[in-house]
Amino acid sequence: MEEDLVVKLESFGFTVNQAKVYLCIVQSGKTRVGQIARATQLHRQDIYKLLPKLEKMGLITRTIDKPFMIEAIPIEEAFETLILKERKKSEDRILHLENNYKEMVDSIQNQPQIKEETQFSLLTTDEAIRNRRTLTFKKIEKEAHLVSSLENIQTRSTNFRDFLQAIAQTKAATRLIVVTKEDDEVTKEAIEKITPFAGQFTAKSIDKTAGKNYQIIDNKEIWIATQKKTETGHPCMLCTNDQNIIEVYKESFVNAWNRAKTAITLGVALSSLALISLSIMGIA
Repeated sequence: MEEDLVVKLESFGFTVNQAKVYLCIVQSGKTRVGQIARATQLHRQDIYKLLPKLEKMGLITRTIDKPFMIEAIPIEEAFETLILKERKKSEDRILHLENNYKEMVDSIQNQPQIKEETQFSLLTTDEAIRNRRTLTFKKIEKEAHLVSSLENIQTRSTNFRDFLQAIAQTKAATRLIVVTKEDDEVTKEAIEKITPFAGQFTAKSIDKTAGKNYQIIDNKEIWIATQKKTETGHPCMLCTNDQNIIEVYKESFVNAWNRAKTAITLGVALSSLALISLSIMGIA
């Protein structure tokens, strides 16, 4: 039983010896150092060193006569005070952290922005593509321009729909060009299967274009499918923020978009449960 009490006292910041001495005092009522030494098997000198800490914690009192008597403060009163002190200490620490956080945010926001270095990453595994995509598409601010072959959409419709839905949740506008030689009905059916439940989404189809599978995010980053495949057959992706490459693909996208034959448009939905409103538009 005493070992359990020692463990509980340790959670309040007691050392093992402090806990033993305190328990002895509590159980004895009024006592002296000699009696504590015999009960705890601790040296008297060690006990003399431990008593000031217990006094500072507000757990015991000592008389001024010699040899002095030691008495425990009623445990309910003593630990209520101890808990209040710990709560105040925690609140002060949280307030200190919040103030530091605000100061850091203000300081960082006021720092001149460092020009982002040009980076190239080749993602060769499904896990790498999935993890990078999750991070990237959570940060979309305005728009995503996507180009995909109809075959890619048909074979990965579930993943494509989840992908588009994730973009829609960021409130960004999405424009999709589907590269296909199939007729309008086949293309429309494939696009309907991947259309997100909400958001600003427009899809067009075209029979040929310079690139079949790439994604431009906020004109800041581009993902380009390569000929190499992952373990599940997904194209490995080249990701870069190189503005020269982005501008070339952006121009290609705009030209293809303007030449697109048909369009399927989804306006901003009232809720995630709203019915999808699709309309076939004429030649652009």
